[in-house]
Amino acid sequence: MEKSFWLDKWKQNQTGFHLSEFHPLLQKYSADIFSKASSVFVPLCGKTKDMEFLYSQGFNVLGNEFSSIATEDFFAEAKLASQHPLNIFEQDPFIRYQQDKIEILVGDFFDLTSNQLKNFYCIYDRASLIALPKEKQKRYVTHIQEIMPRATMLLITVDYDQQLMTGPPFSVDPFEVEKLFSFAKIEQLYRRDIIQQEPRFKAKGLTCFYQTAYKIEW
Repeated sequence: MEKSFWLDKWKQNQTGFHLSEFHPLLQKYSADIFSKASSVFVPLCGKTKDMEFLYSQGFNVLGNEFSSIATEDFFAEAKLASQHPLNIFEQDPFIRYQQDKIEILVGDFFDLTSNQLKNFYCIYDRASLIALPKEKQKRYVTHIQEIMPRATMLLITVDYDQQLMTGPPFSVDPFEVEKLFSFAKIEQLYRRDIIQQEPRFKAKGLTCFYQTAYKIEW
């Protein structure tokens, strides 16, 4: 989607994609996947509470988000150590928000370089890849490999019949994950049809809605 699409979503508070609780698959798999890490990168992070969960587990967290509204909402709502002030400063071409061990770079994901990701070797992607249309998914994966030449990722996707519904979230099935990450080692950790827990998608005519979690290393 174009940047304006997501900015409008945040301006209009149309954030049905935002979860008000920690993602259960992050809680289930993060300790294993990120066991040797001290820091986790969360691309296209929105205001996800999952960054707060990672923070509560002792990780340094770096998010990237295009919307300043989402970023400011995150820091206003998150339960972080109150003795640490929120610092905001320019770091061209980004605006950096930092409080204790959480930082969010506000700006275009594709402007990120390896300089911003020094000492980061772990990635949590719950809503990044599936937020992008097909023509941008390959570019996203290529860029993340370029800025993080060595990494372990916890990737969560959804897949469904896109003839019945168009994204976002966009359908990314296991075959597409294999193709996009052909350079990496891929382990499927979990796959389940969760349509009964997703009434808004069921109402759009979907009969199945698969959620899949992967551990991906390169």
